[in-house]
Amino acid sequence: MWHVLVMGLVLALVVLGVVYLVVLFRRRVTGDAESAIRNETIRQLPLPSDRARLGHSNAMPAGEVEGFVVIPDISGYTHFMQLTRYSLAHAQYAVTALLGSIIDAAEQRLAPAKLEGDAVLLYALRRSAGGPGLNGEDVGRTVVEIAKAFYRKRAELERDNTCSCDACRNVGKLELKTVVHRGAVLLYDIRGHHEISGVSVIIAHRLLKNSLGMARYVLVTEDAHAEVRLPIECSISRHREHFDGVGEIAAYVYDFEPLRLIGTAEMEAGLAAKAAEAGRKLRANWHGLRH
Repeated sequence: MWHVLVMGLVLALVVLGVVYLVVLFRRRVTGDAESAIRNETIRQLPLPSDRARLGHSNAMPAGEVEGFVVIPDISGYTHFMQLTRYSLAHAQYAVTALLGSIIDAAEQRLAPAKLEGDAVLLYALRRSAGGPGLNGEDVGRTVVEIAKAFYRKRAELERDNTCSCDACRNVGKLELKTVVHRGAVLLYDIRGHHEISGVSVIIAHRLLKNSLGMARYVLVTEDAHAEVRLPIECSISRHREHFDGVGEIAAYVYDFEPLRLIGTAEMEAGLAAKAAEAGRKLRANWHGLRH
């Protein structure tokens, strides 16, 4: 009986020792990146209503107006956020940074109406003769700037993070799809929060659930395309969607490449730097374990 107890105690100590070594190794490999993310105060995304209320140049009065609706949406968000619990904080940090880059690129021309998890609902008044608002050229240029900002931030997240968790290893798989529509929108205020609604907003949201089967694109409805052109080199194709209660929606699809958008050199430099840093960390950890 005594021998059994001793053997059980020895086995428990061995198991605890193995667990300790595994945890120690994991912390050594990812500790710097994890600590940096934990200690970094994640920049809170400003409330869209606050931006509009604090004098945004495109803030619009209540009522029905003719405007542009733009919805940038992060593709792959659901799978990305369903990664292991260990990776959840890192996944949210990356998504927050990407959404922040979208808002920063848009806010000079397009007003954020609300955050929608993996998307941002943006709008602007359509400029009439001599009046305020944006024309199609302004909208097209801003949509391209949003895409550039997203992919620059994605490259930065890949370059600067050497963490080996699922989220950090899969940041590069996140893509951006954007819907642009023009039509009547209803603007109203609920306890100081600016909201937009109307058929045009419904159509823009419906078009995010389309039959394209693509993770990266800009879809410009025919109504918007009469004025909006994107200053970007890419293939453009016609597309049609049919929705119950709405009918058929004709659109143009811009199929762009991030490398051509922000430049091959910038993306390759980021990936090379990340690979070099990962190699350095691995060699340092291996040297530490041997000694």
